[in-house]
Amino acid sequence: MFQYDFIIISQSELVDYNKYSSLPLERLPLYKKLVYPRMVYYKNRFISHLDLLNQLTFNQGWSDASCIERRKLFSIWNLPGFVGTNLATYLAEYNIKTFIINNFDAEWDLFCEKYNNSYIKPLVGISTTFHLNYSEITRLVKQLKQTYPNVSIVLGGAFINNQLQLKKQKSLMDFMKKYSIDFTIHNFNSDADLKNLILRKKYPKNNDMLNNLITNTKQNDHFIPTKPTYPPQTSNNRSKRQQTLKFPFMHHTLQLRTSSGCPFHCAFCSYPGLAEHYNTMPIYAVEQQLQAAHSNKKIKNIIFIDDTFNVPIKRFKKICQILSNYNFNWFSFLRVQFIDENTAKLMKQSGCQAVYLGIESANNKILKNMNKQATQQEYIRGINYLKKYNITIMAAFVIGFPGETPDTLQDNIDFIENLDIDFYTLKEFFYIKNTAIYQQRENHGLTGIGSSWSHNTMNSDEAYDHKISMLKQIKNSIFIDPDTSLWYIAYLFDRGFSMEKIASLQKEINTVMIAQINGDFNNTSTYKRLIDKINCRHFQNVDK
Repeated sequence: MFQYDFIIISQSELVDYNKYSSLPLERLPLYKKLVYPRMVYYKNRFISHLDLLNQLTFNQGWSDASCIERRKLFSIWNLPGFVGTNLATYLAEYNIKTFIINNFDAEWDLFCEKYNNSYIKPLVGISTTFHLNYSEITRLVKQLKQTYPNVSIVLGGAFINNQLQLKKQKSLMDFMKKYSIDFTIHNFNSDADLKNLILRKKYPKNNDMLNNLITNTKQNDHFIPTKPTYPPQTSNNRSKRQQTLKFPFMHHTLQLRTSSGCPFHCAFCSYPGLAEHYNTMPIYAVEQQLQAAHSNKKIKNIIFIDDTFNVPIKRFKKICQILSNYNFNWFSFLRVQFIDENTAKLMKQSGCQAVYLGIESANNKILKNMNKQATQQEYIRGINYLKKYNITIMAAFVIGFPGETPDTLQDNIDFIENLDIDFYTLKEFFYIKNTAIYQQRENHGLTGIGSSWSHNTMNSDEAYDHKISMLKQIKNSIFIDPDTSLWYIAYLFDRGFSMEKIASLQKEINTVMIAQINGDFNNTSTYKRLIDKINCRHFQNVDK
């Protein structure tokens, strides 16, 4: 019996596709925005693009599989996430034993095993990094509480931080009360706060200060908030990065971060405000992380999740030079306006396979409205250098930002088609508070919130229609669901697909999707082509 102090639930399957399966096709126009373009209809149900590959490869879908079977199926959430590895590595420095549940829906059996076998029940943490509302958190908490009524839970991460930023502390406390949540940590850089909480529970006489914490006493609706502080990102200042943790299934990819926050202030983004500061990890610490990753011979690929990995550019070149000493394949987000030929060449030599470019718009007026600090001409120059060195490009576009018109969207179409970009994503503008555009809302006649909005030149329904129209028009690039984006490519690469094979398969899946959007659900010939491609060794590392 091995005693764990902490179990972290890092990720889960965020979309419950089963709830869409009962929707009648004859009423599709009423709910098409919910399912297309991120799903396809197969065997009387809507499923994800990856689950279509599961059906055609393994003759088994995600919802019908056991936990053990799910760990072999395709899901980007099976890719070891950053939160679990980062926290567990940090906590180990303080002799805190942590077990990582990487994908709650594929590892519930492992959670039960570790929790049951711990004679002192560990604190259970739920990361809210990918959550936009309480619905998924509620699902996880309910399952935990139904099986283990006395489980002690702490919530932390981006969603919780945002609730405090938006002054929604009462809503958070109401949620804690309803589901008997013991603690929430509300700081962007919360590693040290979590560590102090666990040590206080493990060693009650420990006197380390508890900050950024709300404690539910479960008596008389009494909550105890502690002092809010904003320390620098602890993981970015560490010198001890000597271990790489083992997972129930690692595949070959590790996610790392070399900076936190963002030095830019795009008008639609709340991240710089939430992160408070932009912090970069010292170069020597980056190298220590890479050495630790290299010591695990199973790790072949790295995803750098920094929002601005190549800024500042001098630091980025030093990291590329260090990467050149290893044989990693790597993926990252990139500000392409800062790429020159020398940098692109260095990226390729250091193992760069693919990059995510937050282009957002190819129209200079919209870029100015967005405060992107870039121009179409700078984008074209940088992309041409990346293409010269055969680095796969995924370009992301926001549809419907204030000022958007059919003419500005045509610039996006021309940009994608003329540059022959490998992959692209399209996503409607998402309107949130604590952003610059919210402060400027009256200038644009901007009303509504979230995914439902209107401004002087477009509304959210029109933006969706334009997105689908663009999807049908663009021929020289391949659409990827924006909710999975770079991780989709990196995950399939991890599973043995080449970039060419990923493109070929996704093109066929998009053919199915567009036919269904047009009302044609007779996709037999396309499915046969997909199966033929899979059977002719489209990938090599999947047990069939």
